[in-house]
Amino acid sequence: MARTFRNIRIKEFKDNYMNTEPSITNIDDEKLVYHISRAKNRIVYMSPGISDQVAHALSIAWMRLGNQAVYVILDVDPEVCRLGYGTLEGIKTILDQATKLGAQVFQQPGVRIGLLIADKTTIVYSPTPLLIEAGSKQPERPNAIQLSSPPNEITEEIGLGCSDQVEQLIGKREIELKDIQKTEYDLKTNPPVKFDLARKVRVFISKFQFVEFEMSGCYISRKKVPISSDLVGLAKETNLQKQFHAHFDLISQNSLEVKNGNRTLTEASMRKKKEEISKRFLISLKGYGSVLLRVNKDDFLKAVKDLEADVNSFKQGVVCDLQKHMDQNAESLVDALLPAVIQNPPEEYTKFFGVEISKDQLKENLKRDIKKSFGNAQNLIQDMIVKVLFKDLTYESLNDAKFLKVAREAIPGNDVFHEEYDAAKAAEE
Repeated sequence: MARTFRNIRIKEFKDNYMNTEPSITNIDDEKLVYHISRAKNRIVYMSPGISDQVAHALSIAWMRLGNQAVYVILDVDPEVCRLGYGTLEGIKTILDQATKLGAQVFQQPGVRIGLLIADKTTIVYSPTPLLIEAGSKQPERPNAIQLSSPPNEITEEIGLGCSDQVEQLIGKREIELKDIQKTEYDLKTNPPVKFDLARKVRVFISKFQFVEFEMSGCYISRKKVPISSDLVGLAKETNLQKQFHAHFDLISQNSLEVKNGNRTLTEASMRKKKEEISKRFLISLKGYGSVLLRVNKDDFLKAVKDLEADVNSFKQGVVCDLQKHMDQNAESLVDALLPAVIQNPPEEYTKFFGVEISKDQLKENLKRDIKKSFGNAQNLIQDMIVKVLFKDLTYESLNDAKFLKVAREAIPGNDVFHEEYDAAKAAEE
């Protein structure tokens, strides 16, 4: 593929990239960003991967210098992200910017050295696999050689020289969207973790996770208000008091709804949505709980977040109507119970007002007790929440014959539920 970079003369590189004497030094992302941000003509960046920080700096430089002034070569293999040479987000950032500017990002599978050419500075360095070691900023721990103009051999082999007789060896194929999608899927299935090579252990990766998924506090119409036996005329019937348990609906059935755009949110609609999410993503293992395929985790969380948004909209929109319904029902209950209370006043009332307590005093006390039992809408809506709790499968479960039998029956055609191998122990923060 012909490139504008092919027409750059070696002399132009020598004129533009004259620098100080070569030096052995230490390079990290901050220093790379420093040199990238100071470039005025051209930038060449080659590395196994790219961090968010460097990707952002290159994106800005690309806009500043023009779409032909920045040349990027990366390795998009998911193993690059697992080792910590860069992030998937960094690759996406730089690819998005290239697409916007009509430029290209190229790939070189297996590249494990870093190269930055920024005007008069050429840096060849060893990228740090951050999931294995922390890296260093100390000059006495060098990982780079800083030069002035790049050697002719480098410019030719990455396709920046002027000679048509020298074959380009590095970065010959453009990164395509399908390459990124493949990497993203692989990383979802087997996400990166942090390692310390000094301590090796036997590890396993499960393809599933246990999930506890609940929506609570939203079913207001199911809530009942306890009614004391004293308030239904049984104040002096001791034996009946112990046997009598009365409850009253907090609100009328199906009386709450909230408009959300062109949709109407109700208890039933939210319950249905929660059930659909469970049916779509969760697999029930009888006697053990529900599990989720790891590769579906992001989509599951996205659906849960959408449900949470509905619950929050319902909470905010229903509070006024809820309080109105509660007040109306409380008033109705007071009117219904008052005759029995007048006939048989509770001792709790006569203790303060005597046996000759007036009808008005009885009604006020009854109203106070009923409203206390009903509570208030603001407190009730605080209980409306969506909860998700993930629990990893244990090694013992994944090797338990009974569990495996249940899992294979629930997930037909999938006999392998985990992988195990020797690896490095996770590093302590």
